[in-house]
Amino acid sequence: MFAGSLSCPSGVVADVRPGLAMEGSLALADNPLLIAGPDRGAAVVDAGIRPAIEISDMTGLNVTLSGLLAGRHYSRRYEDVVHGNAQLAADWRKNEWLTLSALALFSREPLIDRLATDIDASVKSTGVREGRLGRLSMRWNPDSHTRIQPEMTFESGHYPGMATLRDTRSTIFALSAIRKTSAYTTLGTRWSYMRSSVDGAPDSKVYSGYASLEQRLSAVWRLRMELGLEHVRTPALQSAPADRRSQAAGRIELCRDSPRLNLCASGALTSEVSGLGGLQRRIDIGAAAQWRLAPRLNLALDGRYQRATQQRTALPGLDAAQASLRLERRINRRITASAVAEYRRREPPRERALSSTTIGIQLKYEPLPL
Repeated sequence: MFAGSLSCPSGVVADVRPGLAMEGSLALADNPLLIAGPDRGAAVVDAGIRPAIEISDMTGLNVTLSGLLAGRHYSRRYEDVVHGNAQLAADWRKNEWLTLSALALFSREPLIDRLATDIDASVKSTGVREGRLGRLSMRWNPDSHTRIQPEMTFESGHYPGMATLRDTRSTIFALSAIRKTSAYTTLGTRWSYMRSSVDGAPDSKVYSGYASLEQRLSAVWRLRMELGLEHVRTPALQSAPADRRSQAAGRIELCRDSPRLNLCASGALTSEVSGLGGLQRRIDIGAAAQWRLAPRLNLALDGRYQRATQQRTALPGLDAAQASLRLERRINRRITASAVAEYRRREPPRERALSSTTIGIQLKYEPLPL
């Protein structure tokens, strides 16, 4: 019906591509939720279904609706969890100079799955986070070497049943401009304004400015970096001199792309809103590798570390790390099997570090590959 509503007014016939995937996993973990105390091990069963549909037409419109509905069961001690997401993404390329994009996302994720990418998961690894994300952007290419992109993003986080973490909201307005100066080099700038709030706490504001560089180092190596300053206005820094409310920020990424081996190392330093209250200063370091051992056999390694500190408070730093090893075998066009080993670690405030090792198998079946 959606495709018909797109095609009827203009008489343009839309191309509709449905997709469907089902996945399941079985794993053994000695401390799956990283909690303190003895006898914490359990078997974990996770199963889900991923429907999707992609619609495109000759006017340049492309719409993708996708989702995940999954359940996680623990053999003992822990409560079962229902999790998933729903996403709507749309792009409209009016012509070769102008493209409009929109994204809407709702997600319900176990906090343990966000361990090394979310500050709040370092504080409380049990429970779930319900998030909403909306984004609007416009890409304008005045010529073949230049791109100007204004963007607006809204995001909120809700932690049902948890007193430790409070709901968060943030709105970001950004404007970026990049220009390709040669076959190997692209230079750019980005400005942004973020207004964030946490239940029961005053709003915080962050004004940011960055300079960026994308450099092709060789046929397989590429470098991307962004360096700048953040000017923070928050009650925790209200009494600080103006120059002390400005701080360095940025990110860097070095990657190798080849048919058989892909490598990527990254690092970032930025301010983010946290359910603990106010802004957190966050350091994020990551590395990933994908090695194609055979046409249907791949080996993937991934590692991440983050450290977060709450500005101008006595709260100690929060550390979390995660590393995984995955051996993936594509049995045929529709079935993929994987063996996975994973290590997780977090250090809660004023408590000893907690760690867990997990080994398991996963199976994915795609009756309708998208």
